[in-house]
Amino acid sequence: MDPAAVVDEESWRAALSALLDGEEPPFGMAAIMGHLAACRSCSDWLDDATAVNRGLRTLPLLESVLGERVVNSVDVHLCGCRTGEECLCADCQCGPHCTCHTA
Repeated sequence: MDPAAVVDEESWRAALSALLDGEEPPFGMAAIMGHLAACRSCSDWLDDATAVNRGLRTLPLLESVLGERVVNSVDVHLCGCRTGEECLCADCQCGPHCTCHTA
């Protein structure tokens, strides 16, 4: 008996997901293609997942200004810049809003 014949749907979808991600699937391509030909549910799932991947790749790249501000604020706070305590960053890498070495 073909080992691929007893694989559950979750395992097939994990294999399809690996293919979409450019990873090596746990089953050979012949087995995957055979399963897709016989299983409408997995074939539909692959169509949907492919469309989602395509949609995600076409989204504009967003820059996280808020995230940068939060990280810089935490870095500055941790090194003591805003509290007048000792600067702990030593090489002033706490971000563009760093006040370590300004007087």
